[in-house]
Amino acid sequence: MGLSFGPNYIWTDHFAQRALERFEISDEQLPKWVGRQLGSLVEYNKNEEQRPEEKKYVSQIGVVFVCNTIEQKFLTCYEAKDLLPVGKNITIHENNLALFSEEVAHIAKKYRHKDAKEMLMSIEEHLDNFHQFSHKILSGRLTERNYELIGKLIDEFHVIRSAMKVIETKQGDFKG
Repeated sequence: MGLSFGPNYIWTDHFAQRALERFEISDEQLPKWVGRQLGSLVEYNKNEEQRPEEKKYVSQIGVVFVCNTIEQKFLTCYEAKDLLPVGKNITIHENNLALFSEEVAHIAKKYRHKDAKEMLMSIEEHLDNFHQFSHKILSGRLTERNYELIGKLIDEFHVIRSAMKVIETKQGDFKG
């Protein structure tokens, strides 16, 4: 079972100091670092004596959070060495690299989405024309006027295709 009311928890100065010492997480990074791990916290039952109000939770990446569940505070944090698979050596550096890689991937996706949106907005009129011309051709009779629409439809298609090629090419930008 996860940590109930986890987003409501605050951290003590001691917790912030341990996060900095053990995981190189600064005060500015701390809210994001804690937030990323809240969803994966599960109760960490080591056969140790604990005060009733204190519980230990471990995150998916192996960080133990010692919490006061009455006051809803994070008291301290440390690495759960006994959870690591045999032969796997997770270091603070590797953890930071993984977090950085996730952030780079997120920023790259955000950039690509914004870029594609701007490109589509710039050809919005051509998209509308393409839709209108194709609808008229599909629903109309074969007339000289409708036949001329095919040429216009092809012109709009080429504009749209060019924009899509640009979007496709830019998908490779900022690969992490």
